[in-house]
Amino acid sequence: MSVSNFPRIRSLKRCSALVILSHLLSQPVAAQANGQAPELADLVAKGELPPVSERVSLEPEVINYGDIGRYGGVIRFGMGGSSDEGTLRQAVGTNGLVRWHHNLSELTPNVARKVEVSDDAREFVFHLRKGMKWSDGDSFDTEDIAFSIEDILLNPDFGELSTRFQSRGEPMQFEVIDQHTFRIFFEHPNGEFLGQMAREEGAALNFYAAHYCKPFHPDYNPDIEDLVKQEGAPDWRTLLITKCGEVRDALRWINPERPVLDPWVLDEPLSGGATRVTFRRNPYFWQVDEQGNQLPYIGTLQARVFQDAEAMTLAAIAGQFDFQYRRIDAPGNRPVLAQNREKGGYELYEVTAAGGNYGWIQPNLNHKDPVINRLFNERDFRVALSIGTDRQEIIDTALLGEGTPWQTGPFEDSPLHHRKVATQYLEYDLEEANRLLDGLGLTERNEEGVRLLSDGRPARFLMDVRNSFPHIIDMMQVLGPQWRKLGIQIDVNVVDRSLHRLRSREGDHDMTTDSGNATWMPGQLPSALLPIDSSSRHAPLWTVWYETGGKDGVEPPDHVKERYRIWESIFATADPAERIRRYHALADVAAEQFEAFGISKNASTYGVRKEGLMNVMEGMKSTGQFPSPANVFMPQAWYWRK
Repeated sequence: MSVSNFPRIRSLKRCSALVILSHLLSQPVAAQANGQAPELADLVAKGELPPVSERVSLEPEVINYGDIGRYGGVIRFGMGGSSDEGTLRQAVGTNGLVRWHHNLSELTPNVARKVEVSDDAREFVFHLRKGMKWSDGDSFDTEDIAFSIEDILLNPDFGELSTRFQSRGEPMQFEVIDQHTFRIFFEHPNGEFLGQMAREEGAALNFYAAHYCKPFHPDYNPDIEDLVKQEGAPDWRTLLITKCGEVRDALRWINPERPVLDPWVLDEPLSGGATRVTFRRNPYFWQVDEQGNQLPYIGTLQARVFQDAEAMTLAAIAGQFDFQYRRIDAPGNRPVLAQNREKGGYELYEVTAAGGNYGWIQPNLNHKDPVINRLFNERDFRVALSIGTDRQEIIDTALLGEGTPWQTGPFEDSPLHHRKVATQYLEYDLEEANRLLDGLGLTERNEEGVRLLSDGRPARFLMDVRNSFPHIIDMMQVLGPQWRKLGIQIDVNVVDRSLHRLRSREGDHDMTTDSGNATWMPGQLPSALLPIDSSSRHAPLWTVWYETGGKDGVEPPDHVKERYRIWESIFATADPAERIRRYHALADVAAEQFEAFGISKNASTYGVRKEGLMNVMEGMKSTGQFPSPANVFMPQAWYWRK
C-alpha cells in the first residue's frame, strides 16, 4: 500500500510557513454529538441505526455558522437540462480533505481534521477524523485514501494524472502512516498543492469508498470479467466509473447505492430521462452545530430538470425555487425577477464575484498567419484596442449598467490585488488609439474604412465567443462598432464550448473572449498572468512548449520564460507572505507585456431566495473553482423558519 522508497519527513515542526490546524478541536467533542433529526431518532429507537454519537465520528467538525437551526423541510432548485450536473455539485458539494473559508483567502480542514506541511512545501501529512463513516455506515479511513490514489488516480488505466497532483511533471507519492494518517510527498516543492486540493478536483483523493468500489477493480476481484458481462459494461473501467462515479462528471449522480461523505445522499438519480433529481439527509454525516446537533438541518433536496432557460425563469418568478441563481442570473432577467418578488414569495439574492472580469479578450499571439502574428505581438496594437474600447457604453448597454471598467485580477480587498494589471489602459481615448495604430504602419484603409494589413488584406478578425455566454455576445455586439472607429473589424463567431476549446487549444482562432472570472488566488492557475494552461488562449503554443518541456509548441520570448521561473518559485515556498510577494513580481512582468485585456469587473448577479430560508450568508461569492454555495457557504446549516 505504501511507496517503499518514500522518504521520511525530516521536520514536521509547526512552522510559520504554513500549517493548517483545526481550531475546532480544542476539547474532546464526542459528547457534543447528541442531537439528530426526528426521523433518525426514530430509527435509533427501533434499533435500525446506531446512536448519533457513534455515527458522526469521534472528532466531528463543529460548524459555527449562523443560528442554531431546526430540522425538516425541502430545498427546491432547478437544473438547466440533464447535462447540468454542475448545479448538483453546487448544492451538494464535493467535500475534499480541505476547503476554502468563505472569505476565500484561508484554507480550513474539511474531511481531514488536520494537515501538516513541511517547510519546503514538499511533504503533506493529513490526519483523518477517527470513527468517521461513509453514508452506508462503513468506516472511512486511509484504506479509502489508498484506493482512491493508488488504484484510481495513479493508475494509467484511467488516463494521465492531472497536473493538480504533480509538481514539475513528477507525480505525487503516497504513504499510509496508520489507519487515520497518511502522507503525500513531491520530489519538487508544491506550495500550490493544498489550494488545489480545495478545488473540486481535489476531492478525488477521498472520493472512492474502497469497500464498495473494490469489487469493480480487477486487482481485487478475480471474477471481474464475469461481472463486466453480467452488468453489460464494455470493460471494467467503465463499470467502475459507472458504479463509483467521478468528482466532476454526471456519472456521479446515477447510482443511489454509491457511498458518499456528503450532507445528502442521492435518492432519485440523474437518469437519461429524469425530470427531477432528489437527495435525502446522510445519517452518518460528520458535521455538527455548536450544540452538538448533527447536520444537515434540511432533510431533502429536490432538483427539477428543465430543458428551456425561459422555463426556469418562469418557475423562479412563480416561487417554485427556494434558492437559485445558476441559469437564471443573466442581467436581462433581473428586472422580471425584481418585479415578481412579492408574488413569488422570494427575495432577490446577490451573488458577488471573487475577482476577474466579464469579457476577457485574448488576441492569439501564436497566430499561424505570419502577418497577423506580427501585428498581434505588437504591444501598441493591444494597447490601442484597449483604449479604443468604450467600456462604460458596453456596461450601460449590454450589462444594464452593472459593472466597473476593469482589466482582470483579484479585487481591491484581496492581498493579491495588483493595481496596474487591474486598471491600466482603461480610459477611453479614441484619438490616442488611432495614433498608435498609425504608428504601426496601418495607415491605409479600404473603401469601408477598414485598415489594411502590411500585405493589403483588411484588418478583419473573428472573435470567438461561447454560446453559453449570451451577455458576452451582447458585449461584443457593442464593441464591434467601437473598433470600426479604429479601422478594425471584428466578426462575432458564436461557437459551442467544445469547439471554442478546440480552436483555442490548436491556435486556430484570431481572438477569443470568455468569462474571465479566474483570479490568481492559491489553488488556481494564474492563466491571465502567463500562458500556463488551456485557458491561456492568448498563447496556446507557448503553453504547449512549457507543458512538454520544449519538445512541442513554440518557444516563447524571454519575458515569458522569466514568468515561468517566477511561477516555479511560487511553488517552491509555502510561506503565505512570500508567495504573495512572488505573485506580485509575476504580475509586474505581465502588466508590462499587456497580452490580453478585459471589459468590466465581474458584477454581482442576482438569484432568488425563498422567504424563511435562514442562515444563508449575505454576500455569497461564486466562482468556478469550487462548488458554491456548497463546501464554502454551508447549505447543510440552512434551515426553515417556522
